[in-house]
Amino acid sequence: MLFLKKPCDLMKKNLLFLLIFLITTIGFAQKKTVAISTFESTGSTSIESQYIKAIEDKVKAAIKNTNRFKIVDRGNYKKLLAEREFQKKEEFIDGKVTAESSFEGAEQIVTGSINHISFTRKTSKSSMHYVCTISFSLEVIDIATGKVIASELIEPKQTFLGGLVSTYDTKTPNKAFFNSLKGTQKAIDKFVADNFPVTTQIIEITKASSSKAKMLLINTGNINGARKKQEFKVVELVKVIVNGKELIRKKEIGTIKITNVEGEEISEAKVTKGGDMILEKFNAGAQIRCYSQN
Repeated sequence: MLFLKKPCDLMKKNLLFLLIFLITTIGFAQKKTVAISTFESTGSTSIESQYIKAIEDKVKAAIKNTNRFKIVDRGNYKKLLAEREFQKKEEFIDGKVTAESSFEGAEQIVTGSINHISFTRKTSKSSMHYVCTISFSLEVIDIATGKVIASELIEPKQTFLGGLVSTYDTKTPNKAFFNSLKGTQKAIDKFVADNFPVTTQIIEITKASSSKAKMLLINTGNINGARKKQEFKVVELVKVIVNGKELIRKKEIGTIKITNVEGEEISEAKVTKGGDMILEKFNAGAQIRCYSQN
């Protein structure tokens, strides 16, 4: 009986480990939901709705093009937050479930405020064109708390001579606007990358020397928009106590770069920095996470 018990216990432990791993990897692999509110004008002068909508669509496309999110279009986020507060009341039966379904699983809302759009007509002896200046703010709001967790002012990229990047005909205000809007692409992409990074984990170290990890598998793939040469920061999650409160510190231990996307949920990556620390922490069973940087 003693001989039979040990293999049985071992099988149970292995089954439990496999179950925990599957639950964890499914959580990392599935697409997250992001709600996008209707963008609004906050300037003192009226702004045409077509321009507000164009900026909103530009931001929405930047998030969608990452292929990592399910996007939920919403009206004014203030109305949603007010609805959520109402659903917390006692008379609202099963408020938690209803609140979650109203956001379709979204944890964050992206909203935009158009601060300024103006046009300047410029003429010379042989030509005439328009210059459009755009300024808008993007915010990320945590649905659970209603707090703004990220905010950034977006404006068109300027050349070293001070003019807007221009490769299109700008002989009409409409054309000038879309030319100027094109100049905001890099700033929008950076905002999305900074505030909505891919979060994943190391599945296995596949190649290592005696002291350094060289190649590994991570739990991200096509379903998260993973791509070759995509870089990740590798961090150890360390618990610290501050004034009696437990906090999680993200301690950077290295960087990796995807070399091959192997499917929906798995990619191969090369260690580009910190191979010794990654190997040491992984073997020690430390909590390690990888956050995309581009």
